[in-house]
Amino acid sequence: MNGTKSHMCARHATAAAASFALAGLMVACGGGPGQPAELRSGWPGPSASSSPHESGLIVFDGDSLTEGYLLTPAQSYPTQAMKQLPGWLESVNFGIAGQTWQDLLRDVRHEADPLYSASRRLNLVVAWAAANDLAAGYGAQETYENARRYCEARRRVGFTVCTATMYPLQPKDVDVRFEARRVAYNDLLRVHWHEFADVLVDLAADERLGDPSGPARRQYFIDAVHLNETGYGVIADCVVQTLRPIMEHAAP
Repeated sequence: MNGTKSHMCARHATAAAASFALAGLMVACGGGPGQPAELRSGWPGPSASSSPHESGLIVFDGDSLTEGYLLTPAQSYPTQAMKQLPGWLESVNFGIAGQTWQDLLRDVRHEADPLYSASRRLNLVVAWAAANDLAAGYGAQETYENARRYCEARRRVGFTVCTATMYPLQPKDVDVRFEARRVAYNDLLRVHWHEFADVLVDLAADERLGDPSGPARRQYFIDAVHLNETGYGVIADCVVQTLRPIMEHAAP
C-alpha cells in the first residue's frame, strides 16, 4: 500500500463507465472450465526440491479475477502479491474463468487439498469468488453458504483460510438486482467471516475499486468486470496488507 489513509483495505469491515452492460459481466466472467491456471500459463507449483519445514505455500483459488483473465500470468494479482511476500513462500494458482463457489467446491479436493503438508510452516488458501454466482442469479445467502462450506472444509484439512468481499463490477444501475445481491453477500461475509475463515480482505471497502469509488475507478478496468495490471495491483496490495501479520507469525 502507499501508506495513505484514503486507500482502505479493511481487514474486518466493509462505477465503471456507464456504457458497460450486463452482457459484459455475464460473458467476460464466464470463460468456462478448463485446465488450472498454473497448467495453462506456466504457473509453477510447489517445488519438489524445497524443504517443506522451511517453506510455506499459498494456494490462490477463484474465477477469472484470480486467473488474471485476458492478461499474462505476471500481471495477475497472485503474481503481483507474491512479489511483495517473503521468499520462503511458494504459490499455485487454480483460478479459472467462469467458476462459481460450487465449482471451487467440486475441484478443490483434487487440486488444493492434496498439496497440504503438515511439515510446512504455513499452508494458506486465498479463495475469492461470487461474481459468477451472483451474475447467474444465485442469491446472496446461497452464494454465502457455498463460500462458507468451502472455507470450513479447507480449515478442516489444516489450511489457514483467507477470503474476500466482491467489489462493484459495473455501474449500479445496469442490474439493480445483481448489485443488491452483491451488497447482501458482502454484508454476510463481514458479519460472519470469523466463524469459518482466518482473515477477510475487504476489497469492497477500498476507495479505488470499492463501494465509495469515484469516476477515477475506470482507470483500473479493461471491461465492466476485469481489471488491468494496475487494478490487479490494487487487489495484490490489499491481500498482502491483510496477510502480512500471518506471514510475520509464520516466518522462519
